[in-house]
Amino acid sequence: MHPSTDNNPSKAESNPPRTTGKKYYLILPLILMMILMALPGAESQAAGKAFISEKAPKEGYQKIGDDFYAKRAEGYKDGVVDPAMINDALAAYHKAYALGDNSEELVVKLMRATYFYAAYAEKTPAKQKKALTEVIEIGEKALKKNSKSVALNYQMAGAWGKWGEVNGIFASARQGVADRVKEFGETAEKIDPSYGEGGAYRTLGRLHFKAPRIPFILSWPSNKKSQSYLEKAIKIGPTNLTNHLFLAETLIANGDKEKALRQIDYILIAKVNPTKQVEDLQDKKVAQLLKEKISGK
Repeated sequence: MHPSTDNNPSKAESNPPRTTGKKYYLILPLILMMILMALPGAESQAAGKAFISEKAPKEGYQKIGDDFYAKRAEGYKDGVVDPAMINDALAAYHKAYALGDNSEELVVKLMRATYFYAAYAEKTPAKQKKALTEVIEIGEKALKKNSKSVALNYQMAGAWGKWGEVNGIFASARQGVADRVKEFGETAEKIDPSYGEGGAYRTLGRLHFKAPRIPFILSWPSNKKSQSYLEKAIKIGPTNLTNHLFLAETLIANGDKEKALRQIDYILIAKVNPTKQVEDLQDKKVAQLLKEKISGK
């Protein structure tokens, strides 16, 4: 994926993305740093920890990206994510892709990391949309090779969903974004609904909850269907806190505060998954706010 030459990302992406030897040992770190600075989003990545590894040529950039991604919770405090690790993970994944690794495994990791970046680390809409637009185009190229990949369809649904939120829910609905999320989510459901701890059901449940009903444009969103999908997600992924949080919010909208509180209490007493610290801690934070709102505190 080539970086956009437009100096104003928000202008370029106001519409949905289109779908279609030893003596060198001492200078190797400098070379790698120069490569990093040429990557998309290098201005933000440079602000993180230096992306220098003498093992890079041997282990490969995908492995480096994996290592940084696994450390994405480092520096997290009071609901604020330190973007250094996720920026470096993205830099490594993008470099691997630029060097010719267009495997499904890499693309899925790149899409997953980009979603985390947009959802938790970056708050500037223009930068969020730019990163999501790039990865959506990469995902579409990968889907042309394997349209039946549950991982790719699931990640595409997530990327489009986050793009729609950043762009504006109503505007995105009118642009057909909700329909795209629905299509990818339903495809993932048909292939393997168990993937991602009920990922397809979670995606569709959230979509039905968040998407607005617009006469003659979007008539299918339903909180009843949202509840049904999310209950299925919990059966598959009972320890996934996001499944419980999304169901709690839908239950509140459906007027069932008692059941919603049970979901919220489960989240609040649950242990944090060490592989998803940021995600789980953020879910706990939202759950606590929901409980206070329901309790009138």
